Amino acid sequence: MRVRPLPRPHKGQTIAATPPDATAQWRVAGRLSRAHVWDNLVLATAQPGAAALRCVVIHDPRYHAPLVLATNLSVSAYALWCLYRDRWPIEQVPLAAKQMIGAQRAFVFGGESRYRLPELALLAGNILAYVAATATAVATGFWDRHCRPTCGRLRRVLFQVHFADVSVPAGALRKKASVTGHLPKGVQGHRRRKGSITPQANRLRQPKAA
Repeated sequence: MRVRPLPRPHKGQTIAATPPDATAQWRVAGRLSRAHVWDNLVLATAQPGAAALRCVVIHDPRYHAPLVLATNLSVSAYALWCLYRDRWPIEQVPLAAKQMIGAQRAFVFGGESRYRLPELALLAGNILAYVAATATAVATGFWDRHCRPTCGRLRRVLFQVHFADVSVPAGALRKKASVTGHLPKGVQGHRRRKGSITPQANRLRQPKAA
């Protein structure tokens, strides 16, 4: 049997949702939230023996549309609601880092850089998200009549600013005391020679101890 978690219109008529297998409700800050649960679901194209899923539809009075979740976690509907409330704030920071500073297009080769680059990207994304939330919202165009302080709008504003027009703070900038004259620069810094192998491949080629 096909499960339809939400009603939908079809040819001028409304097709009702499938009755849920279970329901749940909880109250937070005076608001009553309700959840409909469907258990032991599989995709229409799934083969016999495929893993079963659960579908949970959460109706929160703060939102016009319900939250539809498909999960393989055997937890309560309230636990899923709490998990997704904690998930979106976490995902906002790397999303801002990827959109604002182009972290998804950055590539590194060093072992330490693989940790340092995500750390710097998360720090920059957190700062940019804070600036976007606290600064005055700027409309993207004449159609943006109810603009909100989001990272996307801040990105469009910064994209129109020329770097030469940015005011530089007074005083000398701190110079990093690192010796880099002996290191290759540019393309030569990551060019590989014929016959050379990376340290990771070298470890894989070492014979195992008897």
